Amino acid sequence: MRIAYCEDEAAQAEHIRCMITEWAESRNAAAEVILFGSAEEFLFKNEVYPYDMVLLDIAMKEMNGVELAHAIRGKDKRIPIAFLTADSGFALEGYEVGAVRYLVKPVRKEKLYGLMDALLAESAEGTEDGKCFMVEEKGMLRKIKESALCYMEVCGHYTELHMADTTVIRIKESLGAIWARICHKDLFVKCHRSYVVNLLYIEKISRTECILSNAAILPVSRNSYQELNEKFIKHYMGTDNGWKR
Repeated sequence: MRIAYCEDEAAQAEHIRCMITEWAESRNAAAEVILFGSAEEFLFKNEVYPYDMVLLDIAMKEMNGVELAHAIRGKDKRIPIAFLTADSGFALEGYEVGAVRYLVKPVRKEKLYGLMDALLAESAEGTEDGKCFMVEEKGMLRKIKESALCYMEVCGHYTELHMADTTVIRIKESLGAIWARICHKDLFVKCHRSYVVNLLYIEKISRTECILSNAAILPVSRNSYQELNEKFIKHYMGTDNGWKR
């Protein structure tokens, strides 16, 4: 679970990050909190929003949290947004941008835990088959279903996403940046410096190539063969959890 937290008070930001880390440990869950010191920094570093939730302080310098929420909603209508603030007077504006919660500072542990529990429960309701991530294609956001992604290929300054329906989506973003947003990282393995393949679509592996169920043939580098082969065997021996085709 990846959570972006935009907060201009460093001590407050670190306090909330620690609380979320403690929550994750108590629930045997994984949670990563990425901190941003201003709305401007958040927008500069994020063309798309590869997060499970965005937490926003409201009373920030220059652009405030409500303005940032409107900017986020201009690109992403679905990502959960929650406000953490000392000023309850913004509650109505918060709900106008579809905020899921409004927590008043100082944030009580049980309130934050309640928010995180709700997020975890909502995430668990969807099937593993439904896990998706977002990419930007030609100035628009596009949802990519992980279970339908066969492999990714580096092509110069672009990354091509090869889908199960033979669609090829060309993204001006690095392979590593896209790979980092994938939830089922154990199912996506580098077989070559320019390729990451979804184990679900591999039919055969040799020391020099892997053959996919759609007849695509990908190169296998000497440095990648052992890890690829081990993960392929492990997955199909039933010791890894993942989607079923």
